[in-house]
Amino acid sequence: MQSKSTFFTQSVFRTGILSAIIVTFLLLVGCGESQNGALTADKVKIGLMITPKGLNDKGFNDYAFDGLKKAEENYNVSGTVIEPSNMQNHEASLRFFAGQKFDAIIVVGVAFVDTIRKVAAENPELDFFIIDSDINEGNIRGVSFREDEGAYLCGYLAARMSKSNKVGFLGGVDIPVIRRFQVGYINGAKDASKSIEVVSRFVGKDFSGFNDSTKASEIALEMYQNGCDVIFPPAGASALGVISAAVKTRNFVIGVDMNQDALAPGLVLTSMLKRVDLVVEDLARSISKNEPSKKIKTTYGLADDALGLTDFQLSFKVIGEDIINELGKIRKKIIDGVIDTDKPIEQNE
Repeated sequence: MQSKSTFFTQSVFRTGILSAIIVTFLLLVGCGESQNGALTADKVKIGLMITPKGLNDKGFNDYAFDGLKKAEENYNVSGTVIEPSNMQNHEASLRFFAGQKFDAIIVVGVAFVDTIRKVAAENPELDFFIIDSDINEGNIRGVSFREDEGAYLCGYLAARMSKSNKVGFLGGVDIPVIRRFQVGYINGAKDASKSIEVVSRFVGKDFSGFNDSTKASEIALEMYQNGCDVIFPPAGASALGVISAAVKTRNFVIGVDMNQDALAPGLVLTSMLKRVDLVVEDLARSISKNEPSKKIKTTYGLADDALGLTDFQLSFKVIGEDIINELGKIRKKIIDGVIDTDKPIEQNE
């Protein structure tokens, strides 16, 4: 299911102070030309704003970047990646780029919602799309996933593989999108084993929790030492720290967002693919065709192949055919509406 990305002339702006932004912009204007020198002025211009230090996270941001590149290959799109250098300067970054005559800006994650509201109000003719949000106001549209559907499969697998009857959930920060992961994971684990214990922790109290692999590794080591033998970490780049902890302790982990199975073959049982690339490409296609923003698809799940598990190529011998077949049947039941993946859970789980 994972896309095979190729790199080409893509503008990537890592923004600092405003003067640096302007210099970088002027230096990279040439990236909007084709090899024969023809300008791409007729192309639909889309900005993709990712999180600070988001590229090379082997997860959410990299997938979004892949989706924009695929859109450039397949549609009349010229893409630019906007990467603030930190969480403090994103407003200046977004405001500057909103003035560069983009046709739309796609924002990855919900960290910048308040800023986007301000900048969107100042630019009423510019459409903003926020992935991982259900916002729907003015010129801002949210696009969300039904993460509980994929996380249910992860919870079921974790419980079936656990020998200690104790598994862990480590989210980046306690926000609605991560709660959807948590709800699905706990429901899946409980349906696989009524006696399973699910320990939930969060890396941070703000959005830095998505980019702190050191702290995530420390928490994961503690969870493993306290008896959890499988951890599922929807925590952005912080998830890499959990995989590191799994390697150190020789315990199991479930990857997230992209295919992370090869980072620790056999210890990463599978990865829950969250196809941000598919969503970004789909958004870019709709924008390039000038579809009304109110008609653009805004929710994705298992039935859309926007969520799913990897193919167990590196963990087949560890998991076994029987459990893998069970997961296939459960996936179908979720799609058919037979299994309720978002049943309320106790908040102290």
